[in-house]
Amino acid sequence: MNLSSLHLDSWRFWLRSSLLFLAVALPVAFYLRTYDSAMVKITLLQLGILAAAAIWTLGSLWEGRVELPGESLGLLAPAFLLLFWNAGRFAFAAHRSASLHGFALQEMFLLTFILTAVSFSRRSLRLAVMIMLGGWLITVLYGAAQHWGLDPFIWRGAFGEKVFSTFGNPIFFAVYLALYAPLPLAVAADESLPRRLRWALAVFAVVGAFVLGWTQTFLEIEVLATVLVVFLFWARLASRGRFRPAVLALSGLCLAASLGVAVPAFTRKAVLNRKAFLVETWKGTWAMIGNHPWIGSGPGSFWVEYPAFRRPRVILIERRHNTETDHPENELLEQWSEAGIVGVVLWLWLFGALLRAGWKSFSDSKTRAFDDVYGAGIYASVLGGVLASLLSLGSRFPAPGWMLFFAAGLLCAWCRRESDRDSAVFAVPLPGKALRSLLAALVLAGAAGLAWGCVQLFQSDVHHNIAIYWSKEKKWDRALQEYDGEVPGAPAYVMGQYFKGNVLLDRGGAGDFQKAADQYRAVRALAPNYVQVHFQEAVALSKLGLKQEAISRLETETRIDPAWDEPWNFLSRLYRETNQPEKAALAAQRKKAAKAEWDAFSP
Repeated sequence: MNLSSLHLDSWRFWLRSSLLFLAVALPVAFYLRTYDSAMVKITLLQLGILAAAAIWTLGSLWEGRVELPGESLGLLAPAFLLLFWNAGRFAFAAHRSASLHGFALQEMFLLTFILTAVSFSRRSLRLAVMIMLGGWLITVLYGAAQHWGLDPFIWRGAFGEKVFSTFGNPIFFAVYLALYAPLPLAVAADESLPRRLRWALAVFAVVGAFVLGWTQTFLEIEVLATVLVVFLFWARLASRGRFRPAVLALSGLCLAASLGVAVPAFTRKAVLNRKAFLVETWKGTWAMIGNHPWIGSGPGSFWVEYPAFRRPRVILIERRHNTETDHPENELLEQWSEAGIVGVVLWLWLFGALLRAGWKSFSDSKTRAFDDVYGAGIYASVLGGVLASLLSLGSRFPAPGWMLFFAAGLLCAWCRRESDRDSAVFAVPLPGKALRSLLAALVLAGAAGLAWGCVQLFQSDVHHNIAIYWSKEKKWDRALQEYDGEVPGAPAYVMGQYFKGNVLLDRGGAGDFQKAADQYRAVRALAPNYVQVHFQEAVALSKLGLKQEAISRLETETRIDPAWDEPWNFLSRLYRETNQPEKAALAAQRKKAAKAEWDAFSP
């Protein structure tokens, strides 16, 4: 894309700019006053995609027609179908408030793919890659600073020696680095660029590989190896001249750098535990799928439904009874559990057709252009992203997950042949000017309302973090005031309502036990098996003298988490107090067995 040819008054320019802004802002931004360090990324994603969708809609209304690239309709079809299928399933799903965040994130990812595919072209690929690498470079440099102990922020050392940069989690950062790995190599292989720029990107590619190794995430390094091999496979055709062997050597150096610093940190036990965790989680997810195999439980609902199917060994591996499993770390299983077999088929169609189209574009190309090496980089990133989504949870989080769909949109655009614009466009005419003006007003009003809602969700997360602080300080009234500031649909809203019950239980004033029991009941209405909610409600009910109701809650808790000895002990006592000696003895035996298993298990 030639910058001098851009017209700043073109809505297409602003559509592309909004997406490129996200390519830089999402990996870089963080805000430590929110509970979830990814919340600012989530908010930026919401506002950015909202702006991009509004620009596309308003621009189409202005021109009187919706334009779609004719050659890409077959690749866009599964994305549109999955977008509408998710919306339909969500409308009729249970626990929509708790599932809203996950549902909205999936829809934004699909919109990213669609908007990128329709607004970019093959000519714009190099500029897009250059801008994307701006955000990548900042995160790499900050990650290196963390490794060398130069992190100025309060979260330094949160994961020990593991580097997490601006992502707040080493796994998310590692997935992001693995997917971006071929992009600086593509720039280094582009002999039409100045030599200094190419060598600078080559050096930073190696630095990025070292930083990936410092995240100490071995599955993501396997993804890196795959990405590099795929990139080299296609780049050997795209890159010409004497620099081709240098790209091969540079890729090998990147892989060696990651392995060299990461492998010594891996222990056999850690690797086995990681694999055991995935296998046990996938088994639990498979059991969950059996409840709704055809249509799923609704997009975004995995974390709500899964606790009833979590296997005890997962709790033993993590050494936490209040652990939350938000995702199964396998996109096919998550699609199946939430969107049913329909969602799985559409997801496979989307990425299968796209990767096949990319393969065909490379194989059928009779003449090579400088931008083919960028196509090789994007193709490798998409394939790596698909692989990572089957082994990691990064694909469901803003920066690495969004990167997969943005890169997929760029690949879709790259697969199109450059031809006359009118013949390449499939146009859907829109109604008369008066009706279009009314629709434009509605779009603006709707976008403004949704943007305000996004800001409220962000503020809700800030309230959540401040409330936790006041809870730790035992300033109960201030904590409750902050928890009341949270809004339904926010990612931490269910957790906040649970913590509010804990505050009431800990305060223990007049009427607080009843308020706590009511609060826990409200949490169960949002997410029936949220972590330890049954146990905490049983404590509140027992203090109110409602022992039979407390027993019912404890029986549910022990079914969900049989590895926790305290509920068994509590249940045994309540059985004795309600004249049920046989059940009391059996619960006491289960308590001893659970305690012995917990003590004997060595993760």
